[in-house]
Amino acid sequence: MRNSSLHAALREFALEAAAALTHASESGDELGYEVAEEPGAGPVLYRYRALTAEYIGTHWHELAELPSLEAAAVELGAGATTWLRSNGMAGAEAEPALRAMLERLYEDASSFDFPEERFERVYEELERTLYDGTACIVVVAPLRAAQLETARLDLGNGISLARGNTAGAPREAAWLHPHLLGDEPAEPSVMLMIEREAEGAHDLPLQSLRSRIADLVRGLRLWAPGALAPTGSAWVRSDEGPWQHFDLEPTGPGRGDPWTAGEEDGAELREFLAAIEKARVPGRIAWALERFELGCERPLDAEALSDYLLALKALLDASDEAGRASLSLRLAALCAEEPDRRAVQRRTEATFALERFLIGGGSTDAYVDEVGSDPPAVLTSEIEACVRALLRDILCGYLDADLRRTADDILLTSGAPVEIEARDLRTDPDPDPEPEPDPEPEPPKAAKPRAKRPARAKAKAKPKPRAKPRPKRDPVQEELADGVTPSADWGFDDADCYSAPV
Repeated sequence: MRNSSLHAALREFALEAAAALTHASESGDELGYEVAEEPGAGPVLYRYRALTAEYIGTHWHELAELPSLEAAAVELGAGATTWLRSNGMAGAEAEPALRAMLERLYEDASSFDFPEERFERVYEELERTLYDGTACIVVVAPLRAAQLETARLDLGNGISLARGNTAGAPREAAWLHPHLLGDEPAEPSVMLMIEREAEGAHDLPLQSLRSRIADLVRGLRLWAPGALAPTGSAWVRSDEGPWQHFDLEPTGPGRGDPWTAGEEDGAELREFLAAIEKARVPGRIAWALERFELGCERPLDAEALSDYLLALKALLDASDEAGRASLSLRLAALCAEEPDRRAVQRRTEATFALERFLIGGGSTDAYVDEVGSDPPAVLTSEIEACVRALLRDILCGYLDADLRRTADDILLTSGAPVEIEARDLRTDPDPDPEPEPDPEPEPPKAAKPRAKRPARAKAKAKPKPRAKPRPKRDPVQEELADGVTPSADWGFDDADCYSAPV
């Protein structure tokens, strides 16, 4: 078997088709027969031949709605043209090729029970047709700090995650500590496997394989947090040839808990990796993605914090003071619902305050004692989760690459008041720390009964003396110069009168 993912997809479709056709025949739509002559030189003999191909064609509209058909069509891909041509048919679509496979599977059959042995023979014929003149290249790359809750997890397009002891990999790749193997069972490694076809494969495409492994590791880091990283070594072989070792680009060790995946993550993870593989990444988003990866590779939270904040500034285009002042507000609009935005905004400001504290020479251990906020590891993981969510939504097409405009649109349609605090960083480089929440009040103690006191009579309020009215003053008459006659329009006592003499 040269393509296990293709085999699994076609088998799943054949099983579902067998169940659907059996249910149709048992529900009253019986399989038809015809009388056919048996070839020979003697007397003419006749036999009944089941019309399975016609029956499959009648019910193909039902079979085309099966959930497994899409996955089988994707795995078959361009091989549909070759398979149809080998069966004397024209076309390049996957559905006619899958229909032809079912017709070959139930040729001369009188029921639609799944024929396991015949399926294997048909699949071997399909592989010989598809891979004639090509070589199967298999690559294994052990991963550090990865846990797999199943023996093998198919990721589509010939890619899978597998435990080292189930993939036929070399000893150095299959076990985490091969030098410790003995009577005690060692822990198998989690490997990234790539299976692809190449014409001839005399020269192994090592550089393209390195790039492919790096892209897949980036996708796994975007999918979930964890200290996932390649070990720096990989092995490749062509067909049944020997394994050859080659080096990968060195990466940092990372930090945190192991990256974990299980069987229930397979469908969503396959869809996610396929989506980001087709995504077009603009320059600013690509730079933010690189900073995010650098942050994932850092061994310390204090080192990773600046990488995540730089990625965040690039995503929200916060290259000027105005953009920086509103960054936390825009991030809250993108990553939280309206009731929770104020809390996200304050946490983001606390993260920037932590970065300024570290730049000023403070340590992560002294930060909690001096500032009284959450530990740096908590703040770093929160900002990492925000950056991961934004990058995922952009690459999957859920968010436009212009996050700044998207956040402003959200804030304009929101009913919550917008709070932006401007601060002169030249005179006040260190903002006041976020105040600690007030302690929860203790439940009130039961009050002791008291004797009632007689009510006191209220004293009458003394009347306040009235202010004496001020005597009115006569208007001031200014002295006029000789020869000037006073006018009735002059307002000597009105300061706003433009006719007053100057």
